[in-house]
Order: sequence, then C-alpha cells, then structure tokens
Amino acid sequence: SMSPEPDCQKQFQAAVSVIQNLPKNGSYRPSYEEMLRFYSYYKQATMGPCLVPRPGFWDPIGRYKWDAWNSLGKMSREEAMSAYITEMKLVAQKVIDTVPLGEVAE
Repeated sequence: SMSPEPDCQKQFQAAVSVIQNLPKNGSYRPSYEEMLRFYSYYKQATMGPCLVPRPGFWDPIGRYKWDAWNSLGKMSREEAMSAYITEMKLVAQKVIDTVPLGEVAE
C-alpha cells in the first residue's frame, strides 16, 4: 500500500511547529496533561509504539512521559498524527479564546 498520506504528515508537521512555537509569555499555557498528550502522540507518530524500558524512580518526569506514551499501545502512526492535530486544534481554540480581541489581527 501507499506510505502514510503525505497530507496527514504535512498537517502533523505544521501542528508540531504551532505547538513548539506557542509564545512562552502568552496568555495561554497548555496544562501539564495537554503537554503529556502532545508528547505521547508525537513519540507514537515519529517512533511508533513505546518499546523502551520505563525510567527509574529518580526520574518522575520521565516516568510520566513514558506512561503517557506507553498508554497508546499499538496505535498507528497515522492515528497518532491525527490525534496530535486534533489536540492542536483544541489548544488553538483556547489560545484564540484567551486573546483580547484587539490582538487577534496579529
């Protein structure tokens, strides 16, 4: 069969750059849960299912990230890409909702 839809891949790459370029001092900051979801979908989309060992006790952040990625199981790369894109659209809407109307034009 054909390789993954280039279209989906383009949208995914665009979504990733939107999330990575959110203004650090903007009025909207994604929650920790949202960031974990982005992380896990990104890993699944780019690397596939989680096959690395779980980080140890002294790396709690690493464990949270591992658990989020591992929880996606055998989800396909395409599904992970479209989940990431969907999540990005939700965040974009929240960003828009928190911006004072005068600034929307920018």
